[in-house]
Amino acid sequence: MASDRRTDADGPEAGNGISPTPGRSRPRAPVSRRKGDLPEGLEARYLVEHDRAGRAERFHRDLRSGEALFRDHGRKLVAREPYPGVVKDMLGIAAHRGWREIVVSGDPAFRREVWIQAQTLDLRVHGYRPREIDRQAAERQPPPRRPTRKKTEADRVRAETHAPTRMAQVAIAVRSLVPDPAVQARLMRRAVARVIRHLDAGRRLDREAGLSPSRKQDRER
Repeated sequence: MASDRRTDADGPEAGNGISPTPGRSRPRAPVSRRKGDLPEGLEARYLVEHDRAGRAERFHRDLRSGEALFRDHGRKLVAREPYPGVVKDMLGIAAHRGWREIVVSGDPAFRREVWIQAQTLDLRVHGYRPREIDRQAAERQPPPRRPTRKKTEADRVRAETHAPTRMAQVAIAVRSLVPDPAVQARLMRRAVARVIRHLDAGRRLDREAGLSPSRKQDRER
């Protein structure tokens, strides 16, 4: 049986961390410190342990390691190792939450990796003084790929058009079981992403999908 106990090494003050800079956010930049507030699609790339409130907390790449690659404490993200892919996702969460200025702590290798990757996201980093070779490495970083709001809305419309029954069922379940609006929005975005993946693979999710209007009327009689 899984234990809910956490050791001191699991706390927000331990390990390599990223957190918003207190009182130094850019004007009118909304800042979220909600645990589980994640960019669309990120959670699907990991095996995730949730806390008792159903919020994503511990992110694993696979089952071979008992230690999470990184943890979400809401006001701080903490990683064990400075893996570039993990740092990229942590910074993606920071940008998603409006952390335009961040404090980095921990091992020098982690702080260096954070500073280098943060440059492509236009995030200001406190806690690391870059060297000349760090600046050169930052210049070679590829620009991030960001989904546009227009594409996100188009995906939602496409999902509701081609899988109306499934999307309606998900919406009812989410509204009835989850009181937090932020969590509701995240779950609906995940549902849309799953439907889009199925549609892109050529699958039909609703029984009525693809039927002509006359056949739908016959089925309703």
